[in-house]
Amino acid sequence: MIFFLSSGRICASLAVIFFGFLSTTLMAQTDSNYELGVGDTIKINVFEEPDMSFEVSVDNEGVLTFPYLDEIVIKGKTTAELEQILVDGLKGRVLVNPSITVSVVQYRPFSIGGEVRNPGNYPYEPNLTIQKAINLAGGVTEWANGKRFSIERSESVNTKESGLDTAVNPGDVVTILPRRF
Repeated sequence: MIFFLSSGRICASLAVIFFGFLSTTLMAQTDSNYELGVGDTIKINVFEEPDMSFEVSVDNEGVLTFPYLDEIVIKGKTTAELEQILVDGLKGRVLVNPSITVSVVQYRPFSIGGEVRNPGNYPYEPNLTIQKAINLAGGVTEWANGKRFSIERSESVNTKESGLDTAVNPGDVVTILPRRF
């Protein structure tokens, strides 16, 4: 009986470790293409160099001051690009063969307004859609069309007539539009 409980705990522990690894791996794949912006919090890990490993939020200037390197503009860079900049800057001068990872700890929030019950800023979640954003904001008001919205992104402005499965990105400003009378 004790052996069975121990085995069950081992299996449960292995499952937790496996799914944790899987989610971290999937997040790392999305992080490498994600462009950093104001409000993101990132973790920089330099293997076996705790003095060079830390978390930092991207400020309005989008600049990072890193030990042994000058200021680095990180706003608009992907995590993979930042990793490469750090490796190139430290290799040979400071470290023989630096192993560096950059990951997003917390994404910048998105904003939703217009015809929703609780407009405001909300924490971004991976795989966020217009429908999920509306649900986070308490649903639509009686004045909403339910299918009309606009998304304002740093690189463009898009207005959609339908498609509640449209992706919402960190930093997006979503407006749920009223019905046409």
